[in-house]
Amino acid sequence: MKILYSWLSDFIENPPSPEEAAAKLGRIGLKVEELHRTGAAFTGVCVGRIEKIDRHPNADKLSLVDVNDGKGVMRVVCGAKNIAVGQLIPFAKVGAMLAEGELKKARIRGVESEGMICSAGELGLEGYDNSGILVLPADAPLGADAMTLFPKADHALEVEMLPNQGYCLSHYALARELCVFYGLKLKEAPVFQGEARGEAVPVEIKVPDLCPRYGAVVMKGVKGARTPEWMAARLRAMGSNPKGNLLIDGSNYVMYELGQPTHCFDVAKLGGPKIIVRRALPGEMLKTLDGQDLKLDPGMMVIADASRPAALAGVMGGADTAVSDDTDMILIESARFHAPTVRQASKTTGLKSESSYRFERGTDPELPLKAARRLAALILEAAPGARVEQISDNCPVKYRPPVIEVAPARINAILGTGIADGEIEACLKALQPRLRDGKPWQFEAPSYRQDIEMINDVAEEVARYIGYDVIPPVTRMPMLPSAVTPQWTAAAELKQGLAALGFSEVYNYDFVSAKELKVCGAAPETALEVKNPLSSDFQYLRPALLPGLLKTLRYNLNRGRETVLVFEAGTAYARRDGGKAEEVYCAGLMYGEYPEGGSWRGGAAKADFYHLKGVLARLFSGKGGFRYEKPRKAPAYYQPGLCLEMKLGGSCAGYLGKLSREAAAAADLKDDAVFLFEVPLSCLAQAGKTEFWQKVVKVKPVSQFPQSWRDLSVVLDEKHEWGELERSFSGVQDLASARLVDVYKGKNIPAGQRSLTVRFTFSSMEKTLNDAEVGARMTAIQDKLARSFGAKLRA
Repeated sequence: MKILYSWLSDFIENPPSPEEAAAKLGRIGLKVEELHRTGAAFTGVCVGRIEKIDRHPNADKLSLVDVNDGKGVMRVVCGAKNIAVGQLIPFAKVGAMLAEGELKKARIRGVESEGMICSAGELGLEGYDNSGILVLPADAPLGADAMTLFPKADHALEVEMLPNQGYCLSHYALARELCVFYGLKLKEAPVFQGEARGEAVPVEIKVPDLCPRYGAVVMKGVKGARTPEWMAARLRAMGSNPKGNLLIDGSNYVMYELGQPTHCFDVAKLGGPKIIVRRALPGEMLKTLDGQDLKLDPGMMVIADASRPAALAGVMGGADTAVSDDTDMILIESARFHAPTVRQASKTTGLKSESSYRFERGTDPELPLKAARRLAALILEAAPGARVEQISDNCPVKYRPPVIEVAPARINAILGTGIADGEIEACLKALQPRLRDGKPWQFEAPSYRQDIEMINDVAEEVARYIGYDVIPPVTRMPMLPSAVTPQWTAAAELKQGLAALGFSEVYNYDFVSAKELKVCGAAPETALEVKNPLSSDFQYLRPALLPGLLKTLRYNLNRGRETVLVFEAGTAYARRDGGKAEEVYCAGLMYGEYPEGGSWRGGAAKADFYHLKGVLARLFSGKGGFRYEKPRKAPAYYQPGLCLEMKLGGSCAGYLGKLSREAAAAADLKDDAVFLFEVPLSCLAQAGKTEFWQKVVKVKPVSQFPQSWRDLSVVLDEKHEWGELERSFSGVQDLASARLVDVYKGKNIPAGQRSLTVRFTFSSMEKTLNDAEVGARMTAIQDKLARSFGAKLRA
């Protein structure tokens, strides 16, 4: 939040310097992210008048401008497009000090420039249009020092506001914090002190639980009330664009000053006239100040007149009852609204405002009428003919602050300190001046501190009061030994392996849209829906990691990348057995050249199914029982016939394959040459070794005798997979390996069958096998194939 030092100083007697104020705020937990000068930060600039404009002889986009500074006419080179003869402008002569430094003599495209016509930015001014030169008011005196036309130099503090610091969202509030914690004297803003007991506009609160207090001040004779320049300057410095109408700008001013949002209704446009605070009725509409037509939900709280909604409570006013330059009678609204109700209405409608920002964080229950009186005082000051017709404070639910029992020993136990009783009492009295003596103290939190609810909150205020830096940096918490879980270890191994193979790790949100569910082939009713999504893009929890990976792929392709190798470790969510289930996966994809940049031998190949299969084989190397099998039921986003299930022992270790055309189309990808994998980490965690000695690779002895190999070609039905045959070879004596070397269908092979050629390698640890021994083992293999699969020797 931006805070103006001069405005802050209005509420502190003998205020600290800007630098000291920033340091003091930081010491009590209010971080000042930036402190910088604002206002007129220049010298040597006068009011000039443009007398003549000629084209630059050497540049189409530049002009030669004759400027009169009241003493003479000088020629300058200017590139602005909004210049015109007769304009009064800020004219900087050579030697002037501007926001970016001293202006020096310059020769621009062959023509000497005797000065510069300045923009607002070049003068260090905020809140103005910087697209061209700054045009001064027509009544500005020619030749006068331009410094006199603008606000004096000031300092702005950018203060970080945390969600629980709603009590600090104003200049007065920060001044109050400085006074409370540093013993400074707080000054109050002048407010209208009179009374008016009329009831020109009755107020009825039908939802006291949502609106416990509603202050209303009715004023007449406000027509033509204009915003004074000093107020407009402060609003501009805050980043707000003053409208010139005091009824609008004054409301913003009071909000920035006191932290209480207010709103002005044109009484002539109110039905009744009457104010009713109620819930919206089914089918009701509201046209907001920004021109939107809202269909109101029945749960929303509205400020209505006798016949229709006039404002969405705490969020935004309605256009039909808005004030204008012709407004003569107004009702100033200053209320306290239920924070969750305002937050829900703001979120549902998508409307964000400075008012909703404050109401959502909770406002001071004792502040509404004070803010309304403050705005009335500002209007009376600017429009002497105005008068107050009604002041009503409607408070169906009285605020009662919580009473917290505070014992010094308990405070020190929470903070781990030895703070003296007197220091703790001084802190409590700074917050509650009427604190009674006697321990334990009965502490009532001030009304503006809605966040103080229990003894722990009081302990935090004591820590702020004495200073966080005074608390010794020690702990009585025992240091626990660190440990890693098997799942964490499995994830770390996969990440390291994939990174070594050229993959990059990415992170994506756990939330997906209904469109992204289609990528996974999941229907919305089968996915877990978020009750309060931030937007429709985050409506569901992801059933797989695929949507985020494809989004990453599309993002990279749209920015000119031709090769994408990425992976992610994260959680997928599903409905299971009537409940919810979570599973942590490591998933990734390959697209484009592999390896990226080509091989050292020259040339490059596109990533394909076998590249990915090799990557997974490398990742699972050394894992006993790892194998590929034909999937019985693969996820819908894999292309049939180009998908394998990975097995580790008897458990599923995930899937790999090519992305289906349907999934690619759902992800807005033109090319479906995407190869992906997913591995559940629970499987690897169960198969992992936890002790170091278990991870040590044991050396397997190698036979010193020569190997023998034989090729066998058999014909069998197509329904039999190679994996089935491979498993049947277990138990064959001295068999070192069996490798499929050829698959053939066609001439001389019956329909529905195919020929497989397998190379068998034999090795004995005891001797060199002769032909008869190898032949006997091959006969045993052939008999087993014939019995189990009906295989016949290929002719």
